[in-house]
Amino acid sequence: MLTSCASYKENSYFQGLDRNPEMAYKITNFSPPTIQPGDVLSLSVKSLNSDGSAIFNSGAVTTAKGKDGSSSSTASANDGYLVNKDGEIQLPLVHGVKVGQLSLEDAAALIKGKISPYLKEPEVSLAFANFKVSVLGDVAHPDVITVDGERFSITDALSKAGDLTATANRKNVLLVREVDGKRKYINIDLTSPRLFESPYYYLKSNDLIYVEAGKAKFATQSTFVKVLPIVISIASLILIAIQVSK
Repeated sequence: MLTSCASYKENSYFQGLDRNPEMAYKITNFSPPTIQPGDVLSLSVKSLNSDGSAIFNSGAVTTAKGKDGSSSSTASANDGYLVNKDGEIQLPLVHGVKVGQLSLEDAAALIKGKISPYLKEPEVSLAFANFKVSVLGDVAHPDVITVDGERFSITDALSKAGDLTATANRKNVLLVREVDGKRKYINIDLTSPRLFESPYYYLKSNDLIYVEAGKAKFATQSTFVKVLPIVISIASLILIAIQVSK
């Protein structure tokens, strides 16, 4: 009875949304994420010099010496380029390249210019190797979600976590985000159709989503409700014993 108090309407997402199929709204709240210190970047370089391209691809380059004294450089495709506190990555041959606060597209263009003297007609693609979002609280499957690509929304994250449970508070979902060395706490109302227009609809790397449990869940898990069936059972046994003894 207690858990049934929350009505169907209260559990609905995007209440009041105009679902007319002719309606279309321009997306104005998405901006490509910018590279921050601590990010790990996956770099892919292709050119007409395939051997030369290999030393730039996806990260840490190690130098090994052969028996004849010659040295060779190899790159591990499993590694990535770590952005240091100054917003720089260390590339072979060109060394420090400042990519902090740039979008992936702009950073790729910058890197292409830096390596062009060493390669013929290089093509550069760049991606985040450590874009992740954490979801915890009253969801089906709390998890740390690894994100492929740049565009990832709060609805994507909650879907990956198996959606909210029936008892979750949809009007007070907490988003925790680190911006410029500061931590911001933002309340998200999933029942509002304005969610799609929110500047926080699209997530950033290392965002944390906490889904608060509703009052109905706490009511069902309270000590009183847990003990009540035991008390009723004992009382029933006492009444039965009284009736038998008469």
